[in-house]
Order: sequence, then structure tokens, then C-alpha cells
Amino acid sequence: MAQSDLPLPAQLGELLIHAGSAPVSDDLPGRLVQETNAWAVGLWRKKGTELRLCVFAAAEGFDETVAKEFTVATRRVPLDQTQLGIVNAVVHNRPALARAEELTGDLQKSAGWLGRFGARCSLSCPVMAGEDIIGVFAVSWKDAYQENDAWPQELQKLADAISMHLTENT
Repeated sequence: MAQSDLPLPAQLGELLIHAGSAPVSDDLPGRLVQETNAWAVGLWRKKGTELRLCVFAAAEGFDETVAKEFTVATRRVPLDQTQLGIVNAVVHNRPALARAEELTGDLQKSAGWLGRFGARCSLSCPVMAGEDIIGVFAVSWKDAYQENDAWPQELQKLADAISMHLTENT
């Protein structure tokens, strides 16, 4: 079965298992954006004391320069950068909701990126393989959401499904 034929959680799980050696299928960025209602979306693998970007996608109309700058800035992120939601979620082993207007506080670096994205909030969810955090899945949205709203709940379910795939296949 080609990787693009896999259900989305399995495809993302395989990207984490084979990080750096598995190619990203051509349809994956579009599927990620569509299935998460994302303005921007990414998946990072935890490797030692850093996160490494596996895939990043943005919706049509997203500023291409900002997308390139974000991709470069988050290609490798040290785990001491806890003011980024992706790191905060991994370090604290819980979802991290960032808001564009919160320019001070725990997630101020994410808030800064959200401002550049033209997004209102993001949610970063840790991805597990058994008891171990193996990565993080994050989505930013143009609309402001609370953690218990539908789209953030769907993202957490997707992160859980990726975790289930990893637990069953590693």
C-alpha cells in the first residue's frame, strides 16, 4: 500500500517512525490542511533534546515568505524553547493552546508567529508511542477557539489516533 493510500493518522505515524527517510506524499499537505481546517499545520519528531520538522503545510493564501521563514526557524527546535507551543506540549506532556493576543506569558513565541501567520490561535498536541513522547502535531487557525471547541477536539483525537498507530507499530 502506498503511503498516500493510508488513513491520515497512519500516514503521519509512518512519517514519525521513518523521520528523515520517508518522503512526504504529494497529497499530504493538502490533506492536512483540509482535514484539520488549518491555516497552517505541522508535525515534528522528538529526537534527543530537540524537535525536528517532518512536514509543514499551509492553506491557500498563506504568506509564502512567512511559511519559508517558519519552516527554517522550526526545522530543528531545542526543547528549552518552551515559549513555543510545540515545545511546551512536549515538555509538559499536554496540549498547549496559544493565542495571538497573548504576547507575554508561557507561549509568547508562538503568539508572535501566530501574528505573522495572520492566525488567532494554535493547538500543539504531543504524540505518544506507548508511554514515550515521540513528537508533536500542531495546527493554527484563523479563528479563535477554546480547547473544548470542535476543531481543537478533533485535533486532539487525531493526535491520539497517530499515537495509537505508533504504539501498535513500534
